[in-house]
Amino acid sequence: MQEKRQTLIADFAIQGRLAYLSHQETLTMLQRALLRAEVPVAFSRGFNPRPRLSIPLPRSVGTQSGTERLCAVLLTENPIRAADVSSRFTKQLPADCVLLDVQCVEGKRSFYPSGVRYVFTLLENLDSDRQHYFADCQADIEAGRPIEVQRYRAKKKTQQPFDISPFVEQLCFSENQVEIFCRVSQEGSVRIDELMQWLHLEADQLKEPVKRTEIQWEQNSQEHN
Repeated sequence: MQEKRQTLIADFAIQGRLAYLSHQETLTMLQRALLRAEVPVAFSRGFNPRPRLSIPLPRSVGTQSGTERLCAVLLTENPIRAADVSSRFTKQLPADCVLLDVQCVEGKRSFYPSGVRYVFTLLENLDSDRQHYFADCQADIEAGRPIEVQRYRAKKKTQQPFDISPFVEQLCFSENQVEIFCRVSQEGSVRIDELMQWLHLEADQLKEPVKRTEIQWEQNSQEHN
């Protein structure tokens, strides 16, 4: 019987100490959990086969997230039920990685992000000076004014001026929280360290790690079975 291809779409949250895993370490953790759960993940061909799974939007080290997505290609003679995968997969995940939703769909499916929301929780409530500054930041967004930060270029090991205004869509704040919604496009997006630079925030002013609370997904239009 010919094997059929499915795509596993698993949404999950990651928090606590696991937030400090790198992107590759997160993939390795999920890959091992799937293998232990006996989920039939497909492997690439060649001399060094690799499991065909991906996280479409890598997470920065130290960032919590309530809205991650894993996509994996499955090969099996009989269709896999999402409920079966969810039950087995959940048992193999560490406590700080929580499975939120699982789908198993026929053929190939892949996704790309179009928007992402971040929340910064401060140790102390916003004072009047910081509230006025954030109000000015809101006005810059609404007026479409340039928002310049310094972007680090790893290859050249230099800082260069970079306008993040094309990517910042919304800023809200209240009490001790700041929430920012950013666009993601083929041209890229804004980095968390750049948002903190713009907001004049330091890591020691945060009560907890930055959290990614929403990702807007788009499905790639050209898919084949």
